[in-house]
Amino acid sequence: MRKAMRRSETNATYWDRRWAEAGSDAASFTDLSIYPIRFAEMVMHNPGERALELGCGPGRVVKHYHGLGWQITGIERSQVAVTSILDHDAALDVRVGDATDLELGDGEITVLMAFGLYHNLEHDLEEALAESARVLAAGGRFCISMRPDNIEMRLNERYWRWRNRHRDAVPHFHKWLVDAPGFAAMLERHGLHTQQLQYARNMSNLYRVPFLRERCGADAQEQERRAGGYRLNTAGRAIDGLLMRRWPAQFCNALVFIGTKEGSPR
Repeated sequence: MRKAMRRSETNATYWDRRWAEAGSDAASFTDLSIYPIRFAEMVMHNPGERALELGCGPGRVVKHYHGLGWQITGIERSQVAVTSILDHDAALDVRVGDATDLELGDGEITVLMAFGLYHNLEHDLEEALAESARVLAAGGRFCISMRPDNIEMRLNERYWRWRNRHRDAVPHFHKWLVDAPGFAAMLERHGLHTQQLQYARNMSNLYRVPFLRERCGADAQEQERRAGGYRLNTAGRAIDGLLMRRWPAQFCNALVFIGTKEGSPR
């Protein structure tokens, strides 16, 4: 694993700012083919099961499945995000919490999702994975994403170093970048067996190039872009599609691990 550092702000401050800027997420996804809902659909099979999303942010995944009748809980460390969610819909089961100390019983959850949570934990990654495995039932399903250590993410970090080049500040931890076999082995140590590895992206680096964005995507509010995907125009999609077809492991910006916890379902 490799640490990515930022001069601008701490990891926690970054996410509080992001969620304050994002506002309330849309109540549902308008496109089921985009990250992360595309991958959530691979493990969300039966609305009668109990689901958990760790690091739920402003709640787009929780809201989507709550609207479909799921019993789903969202846990998020940012009070900013949780307050925003509950201000718009107090009926949602969303809580401020710590991934290393979940207020849930052993094996209480059948489906566990964590999109972009664990790579934010500088010191407590193993503890958080152990706690996730504890609350997931034997035979339960998981869908976990991590940031890869590849060309796409190295270009992303180069971009942010350039953006922050004039800041006279101490670098702070921002996220972990991982290799797929190494993180799959880490999951395995906690009884979480990876059955599928998917190469995904939420926002391409190409989206930072204004003339490669779809116009409505550039003008939309943050919650609209998140719900519908950070859309590229025809030229952007052509370039992006080529990169992802030829070199998916190098140009994805998320590794999605899908699998089950060892043991038989109850």
